[in-house]
Amino acid sequence: MDPHRCCAALALLCFLVPGGHPGPCRVSISPEEPMVEFGSPLLLNCTSSCQNYSRLSWEVSVPKKGEQGPGWVSLNITSVTDWSLELQCFGVFGAQREITATPLRAYQFSPPQVSLEGDVVAGREARVICVVSARVPPSDPLDLNLTLGGGGLPPSTQRGPSAVLAFTARPEQHGQEVTCEAALRLGRLLLNASASTALRV
Repeated sequence: MDPHRCCAALALLCFLVPGGHPGPCRVSISPEEPMVEFGSPLLLNCTSSCQNYSRLSWEVSVPKKGEQGPGWVSLNITSVTDWSLELQCFGVFGAQREITATPLRAYQFSPPQVSLEGDVVAGREARVICVVSARVPPSDPLDLNLTLGGGGLPPSTQRGPSAVLAFTARPEQHGQEVTCEAALRLGRLLLNASASTALRV
């Protein structure tokens, strides 16, 4: 077989077979789109698909603390104090500079506080109140639902940081528990918390 044809055939085979022809180098961040509690620590990792980089580093507005190894560099944020932040990592591959970015979002979410408004007297209207302290980045709507129920009361779901359920008290409700269940959604993250109080009729 002609040597020139053999080389051409091998080059074509290398191009067609998956993995035979190297693609462009890429960098990636893990975890993607992290969502953490405000003030908590966060550890991220940036990896390169190629080993022939001259530089692999983070481009962020927080102190760059972390470690580095073959094909990766970490970023350790000891305390997240920004509600939202863009994290960038880049790799330099010869004349090529590849950048990837992911958003960081923080939240605050405290357990509900459930209380009764005044004394609960049989045959009279009573009110149970649920309040939750929650905060998300300014760019995100506060998607918070509170559900009050139990104690012989029909469940009532209301949106926002507070909910009120009015009912006519009955003697048999004495000692029964009313529960408030809070659900906060931030992107793909769903947080739940609940608290109860006993009725004193």
